[in-house]
Amino acid sequence: MKAQVKSGLIGVALACCHAASPVATADFQLAQSSQLFGSDPESSMQIDLIPESPANTIKRNSGRIIPVAIMGSPSLEVVSINPRTITLEGIDVMLVGKSDKSLCKQVDINADGHPDLLCDVRTTGFRVSEGSYEIRLKAETYDKTSLRGTDRLEIVGN
Repeated sequence: MKAQVKSGLIGVALACCHAASPVATADFQLAQSSQLFGSDPESSMQIDLIPESPANTIKRNSGRIIPVAIMGSPSLEVVSINPRTITLEGIDVMLVGKSDKSLCKQVDINADGHPDLLCDVRTTGFRVSEGSYEIRLKAETYDKTSLRGTDRLEIVGN
């Protein structure tokens, strides 16, 4: 069984998202996760797109940014993540002004006692069809360890 690939672009890079399949089984999702992360659990991280929205829903042509939370844990201190390496489906984290500072801050979003990293990602210029997408976030720590995480994003009409 293969997941269907949605056509359309978010910026330049969202064409690689997978559409939700109503017949996807837990085994299929586990296989997808294994292919994405490999067998190394240290390379995976938990993310939450639009933390204030349990449904992770945005309108197709609205909004300027997507807030993305990288969840800290006993095995992942978010202070070790280099914000300049964060990409959401290939789109860099939004930068502020001439100082080239990322729009990331540490906050404990899920109240588990571990700081999380909340970053704003550009959405200006996203061109995408309505539907449900699996979105991948990539980042590196300052010591060059690659990290990856996924979450679902629902695109609805205006």
